[in-house]
Amino acid sequence: MMLRGMGFDNTTFLYVASGKIYNAAKYMGPLRQMFPLLQTKDTLALSEELAEFEGYSSRLAALDYTICVQSEVFVTTQGGNFPHFLMGHRCYLLGGNAKTIKPDKRKLVLSFDDPNIRVFARS
Repeated sequence: MMLRGMGFDNTTFLYVASGKIYNAAKYMGPLRQMFPLLQTKDTLALSEELAEFEGYSSRLAALDYTICVQSEVFVTTQGGNFPHFLMGHRCYLLGGNAKTIKPDKRKLVLSFDDPNIRVFARS
């Protein structure tokens, strides 16, 4: 919803960098509906290509890193080393002109927790 509010529409290519998502069909469904061009490393690569990376979380993270460092816009939703190194690397490669979105999670939580937001109401 945040991306939609910023003007990204259903023609936006979206890459989700993550490990295995529990019950992905259920939890990723709404995001996939909003952004049908959503990709992950599992949808971009053949299973044979990913086979040599399976069981090595750092290698799988390196795949995500490689894709994210080349992205037009990077949105971070977590803390930790991955997004911090990535933001710095993108800034270096793009001469300080890397588009990065780092949402204020505290404000987002307050918005999502507001029962008066009509977006969450079912018709």
